[in-house]
Amino acid sequence: MNYTEARAYVDSTAKFGIKPGLERITKMMTYLGNPQDKLKFVHVAGTNGKGSTCTMLASILTGAGYRTGLFTSPYVIDFRERFMVDGEMISEDEFAELLTKVKTVNDLLEKSGCNLTQFELITAVAFLWFVEKECDVVVLECGLGGRLDSTNVIKEPLCTVITKISLDHTDILGDTVEKIAAEKAGIIKPGCPVVLAPNQRHEAVSVIVRRCAELGSPLTVSGMDTVSVKAMLPTMTEVFYAGLRLMVPLAGPHQVENAVTAVNAARELNERGLKLSDDKIAAGIAKAQIPARFEIISHDPLVVVDGAHNPDGIEALCNSIDALLGGRSIVGIIGMLRDKAYESALSEIVPRFDMVMTVTPDSPRALSAKALAACAQQFAGEGVSVKAMDSLKKAASIALDMTDEAAAVVVCGSLYLASDMRPLLKDMIASRKD
Repeated sequence: MNYTEARAYVDSTAKFGIKPGLERITKMMTYLGNPQDKLKFVHVAGTNGKGSTCTMLASILTGAGYRTGLFTSPYVIDFRERFMVDGEMISEDEFAELLTKVKTVNDLLEKSGCNLTQFELITAVAFLWFVEKECDVVVLECGLGGRLDSTNVIKEPLCTVITKISLDHTDILGDTVEKIAAEKAGIIKPGCPVVLAPNQRHEAVSVIVRRCAELGSPLTVSGMDTVSVKAMLPTMTEVFYAGLRLMVPLAGPHQVENAVTAVNAARELNERGLKLSDDKIAAGIAKAQIPARFEIISHDPLVVVDGAHNPDGIEALCNSIDALLGGRSIVGIIGMLRDKAYESALSEIVPRFDMVMTVTPDSPRALSAKALAACAQQFAGEGVSVKAMDSLKKAASIALDMTDEAAAVVVCGSLYLASDMRPLLKDMIASRKD
């Protein structure tokens, strides 16, 4: 297969949906020679903050001289973002070659009624590629949950990290924080150290503490009591934490929590034999970059793209807007999926906007712009216009026309929307400046 054919094959497997369980991925890995057993991992689960925390950890490790793999999901700009080594994506040829190998095994398994999901197939590709690239450490993000996530086929990680836990994917993971925390805690291995992100709900903390005690896994609970924020700007936050001066390039108050989690995980890795001095930790965090996390894609006009799509993510976005965009008139472009808690999200985000345009993200799970607008209208302030737009391009054009030096555009509600609007807005802004 070439890359186009490989992508088409991966897309075709979406029909098998999400099927939690380790039986299929275990069979695949056995056929492939268990490449995951040749690697060292930092395993990361959580509801929010996984991608940012993983990115910071990978940046720290790469900066310290370790050949570092990074496996995350979903992607924003390019499908290959999910597979990184030292900040470089897998090549199209490498992906096609490795997927061909995985497909050969999958064809055999399908004959016995074992149909691997899309995420299981790309997890297999990731393990093969990281071995091929001779990675020293792989920062491995769970796809969904933890206990039955395909990444949990690995054995003992160097360190387990659990980021902010909240309600999401309740139809699969459970309808309470305790149930979801139990699924996340499923990646904890006996005796392996665990780092828990700060500001967790007490129900989640209780579950994690109990699980660590059962398995004899040392637990570090990150705290914010020694954090001192010296400056918070749209482009950077200066923080002092546990003797470190951190320049966090990912914007928003929630990214301070993610940075604290990354620091504690890196220090745990240092205890496990990796040479990660405080200077290297601070330098790695300063270089971390990730799209669609309160990402400012333009300063003139001020345009922010954020992929937040669940309650905690929306809360973090609202906190960032309040902290960083105070006093500005804000035009919001919102698109969401119908299987998300969109009414709750709209109740939080819409009151912060002076105009709202709803759009339909490019996903079969998308909520229509018209239905989204009808829901958003009930949360809009007096005199605030809410309009359903029939295209992303039209919404972007109107938003840019209305934005001056005292205003801002915020795109939010879905990573699918962020993926499409990000390049569209960049191109439109560039053409207006020519």
